[in-house]
Amino acid sequence: MQLARAEETLLADILSDLFGYHLVVLDPPCNPDALGASRIMHRVLQTREAGDLPDTPGLIAQAEALPFQSDSIDAFVLPHVLEVAADKHQVLREVDRCLVGEGHVVILGFNPFGWWGLRRLISGSRPRVPWSLPFVGMSRLKDWLSLLGFDIVQTQYFFPYPPWQYGSENTNWKILQRLHHERWPLFAGAYVLVARKRLTTLTPIKPRWKHRRGMLPGMAEPHQGRVSSNE
Repeated sequence: MQLARAEETLLADILSDLFGYHLVVLDPPCNPDALGASRIMHRVLQTREAGDLPDTPGLIAQAEALPFQSDSIDAFVLPHVLEVAADKHQVLREVDRCLVGEGHVVILGFNPFGWWGLRRLISGSRPRVPWSLPFVGMSRLKDWLSLLGFDIVQTQYFFPYPPWQYGSENTNWKILQRLHHERWPLFAGAYVLVARKRLTTLTPIKPRWKHRRGMLPGMAEPHQGRVSSNE
């Protein structure tokens, strides 16, 4: 599929700039070989069911209940995970819980406003993937991540082609390439968003010491105790 290849190329470019110790890919529909560009050597593929994946997943678990310790993962990749998730907000909360401070999440999603969004509207309620999935717009996703304390690092719309077979030598496709802009949802079939978990810093609160009035500046008043005299 042409869109899948475009996603793998874009994902390889993004992952080459991310660093850390642990990378987790949730419900990966893409070829795991696309992760070869990542500088993070320990990579875990997690899916809710093995299915016909080209590589054996490392974990079988729900994205809404990640089996990782809090603050332990350096980067997450979510390729169309939110479209199939039963609870999208819970998935993002779990990602937030497991990410270390300054950790990254890379999210791939279908654009609900381009060619593919139009195709989904035309399809109606037909139970065929991906047209049966609820597409999540990038602006809405930004709002969700902002509420969780993420900073948006990178966004890009890509693949400005209709969801049917096309040839790169066709003049019509070249026109769409020229009209496409990576910041506009018009035409684009999908988007990628990279966000960084904001590092929460603790602000120390100075204790309220109760100072006695000193006899001299910087000196405390001596203790007024009972003085006994020996006769």
